[in-house]
Amino acid sequence: RFIREAEITGRLEHPGVVPVYGMGKYADGRPYYAMRFVKGESLKEAIEMFHKAADHSITERMLGLRNLLNRLIDVCNTIEYAHSRGVLHRDLKPSNIMLGKYGETLVVDWGLAKALGERDTEAEETELTLIPSSGSGSSETVAGSAIGTPAYMSPEQAEGRIEKISAASDVYSLGATLYALLTGKE
Repeated sequence: RFIREAEITGRLEHPGVVPVYGMGKYADGRPYYAMRFVKGESLKEAIEMFHKAADHSITERMLGLRNLLNRLIDVCNTIEYAHSRGVLHRDLKPSNIMLGKYGETLVVDWGLAKALGERDTEAEETELTLIPSSGSGSSETVAGSAIGTPAYMSPEQAEGRIEKISAASDVYSLGATLYALLTGKE
């Protein structure tokens, strides 16, 4: 998965994807890749700050909401580009979106990405139907079961129906991200 993430991310040349500068192997055979260092906060952190700032004026709140919505539009454009290149992210959520202080909006963590037309043999061997141990809607990526983050998964992802996962699954995750942005809840 690590090498596949580097290869897929490296092929996505878009301002909303962190560029990969190079790949290689250490002397002991472990792979590595180098990419641009990203400074900023996650969309999750920005959403939390926005919803905690109840003492701000209505004008400040509306400007803050507009800024967050514009950032989400940037994410939608990035994902549309990825889909046009035949790549599904499969783990879109506020914590996988970085916001730079100069207006950069970056979709990060392409570790679960899948190139369409590519057989996902690892997932076929390990994915099972997701049965959350609690109703918490954890924001952690669940590996070895249904791939993704439960609170942001499409129904077909949560049920482990990998043959049904498509661009629509990422769009579902974008909708769940919009819900989190508007309500402050997962």
